[in-house]
Amino acid sequence: MSRSLTGQRAAPYAEALQAHRDRNGLPFMIPGHSAGQSGGSERLSDFLGERALRLDIPQLVEGIDLGPGNAFSRARTLAAAAWDARTTWFLTNGASQGNRMAVQALRMLGERILVQRSCHSSVYDGLVMSGAEPSYLFPVTDAEHGIAHGVTAAEVERELAEAAAKGDPYSGLVIVSPSYFGVVADIPAIAESCHRHGAALVVDASWGAHFGFHSELPESPTRQGADVVLSSIHKLGGSLTQTAFLHLCEGPFAGKLEPALEAAYRLTESTSLNSLLLASLDIARSELATEGDALAASLAAARELRSLVDRTPGLRIAEPDFLRSAGATEIDPLHVSIDVRGLGVSGPEMKTRLARAAAPVFVEIASPTVIVALIGPRSSPDVSGLVAALVRAGETGAGSNRDSAESELVKRIAAPRPGRGALTPREAYLAPSESVRAAEAVGRVAATMLAAYPPGIPNVVPGEVLTEDTLAYLADISTLPSAYVRGAEDPRFDRVRVLIDQTIS
Repeated sequence: MSRSLTGQRAAPYAEALQAHRDRNGLPFMIPGHSAGQSGGSERLSDFLGERALRLDIPQLVEGIDLGPGNAFSRARTLAAAAWDARTTWFLTNGASQGNRMAVQALRMLGERILVQRSCHSSVYDGLVMSGAEPSYLFPVTDAEHGIAHGVTAAEVERELAEAAAKGDPYSGLVIVSPSYFGVVADIPAIAESCHRHGAALVVDASWGAHFGFHSELPESPTRQGADVVLSSIHKLGGSLTQTAFLHLCEGPFAGKLEPALEAAYRLTESTSLNSLLLASLDIARSELATEGDALAASLAAARELRSLVDRTPGLRIAEPDFLRSAGATEIDPLHVSIDVRGLGVSGPEMKTRLARAAAPVFVEIASPTVIVALIGPRSSPDVSGLVAALVRAGETGAGSNRDSAESELVKRIAAPRPGRGALTPREAYLAPSESVRAAEAVGRVAATMLAAYPPGIPNVVPGEVLTEDTLAYLADISTLPSAYVRGAEDPRFDRVRVLIDQTIS
């Protein structure tokens, strides 16, 4: 994983912002806070700091993002080089924007798209926006831990080959790797199958922004044959929240995808990009590419946490279980999945108890059996403090009827298979709809996406028939702590939006 550091220590966009601030010019333009000068909001200045306000400038400033060889263009070139990509887009609407862009671009290659069912909900937003006709590839399900991992290369090959043999091939495949729990799919083999059957491969690698920048980390999908790769830099790359990169890689579809992605970018991005967000991407890229010592410290903290968990009664590392799943090749070291069942507590219970403690601890996600602790790429957190908090939380409320009942509920919840598709997501999204009681929605066609959060994986897509099992599952999810159903009409999932005059028996 040794990469060229040529130019990577520079952060041209961030440096140009600083130079602009240092010129100390009089602002007679947006933003309305006047960059902390000429009056402006003292409250906002006190809240964010004068420095942040003076770096918050509009678009189209000479030398920054306007004119030949401007700083923003140079920053984009460096980002593409850091990931060995052909072109990289800076995104300030998150990786969700990148997923929407990617699906719209795939539609330019053909109407039919194969989608890993456990993709983030923003992929389905892209299906609505593009009008593409999706088919779904279901990931390997971990029955013990109640989570979905990735898709297998064998399943990809089977589905693509069958479609091609019928003369109705897919234009592309969208998958997730690594998963929310850090499980990595066999990207080289999947990419090989896609290209053999004329399909472009999009990898939502949002949780692997740091991949490829240290010898102990998995490789980046940009170097493994993927055509389009999402890097959610704010998650595990070090930039500000709401920032990401979309990488277009060299490959058989690059010439067609580049203008399609550029068009999708213009459709989905703001015309008033936030300079602070862009600068944070520029700096995060520079640090990921050049500061391996910081990543080494984070990896050492992750190793220490795993060691402490192994030595603590009632706790165990769940990752060996994950790696036994078909298609799982590696685990991201900075995702630490801790099985808490030995403490007599479910994952969601533990996550809630940690957050409500007098000295709170916040973890990323919980499944019925585990909590996931993320360690940032420049972070050396108090891992012994986390383990001590887990032990204390396991003792809190032990034996209460509420906790016991809640634990039993979590253990029996498993996401059911969705109902069949009656319409495409776009057709359903644009059709007349009405709100009905969830109990009366069986057999009706969903008008909106319904996704249990976390992890935000759609259980119902617009155009699918609502089944009794799915409605019951979402109703149960809505009662759990730290969980909700995105797309529901109300927090308790009493009502759901369905198409008018569309009932499927």
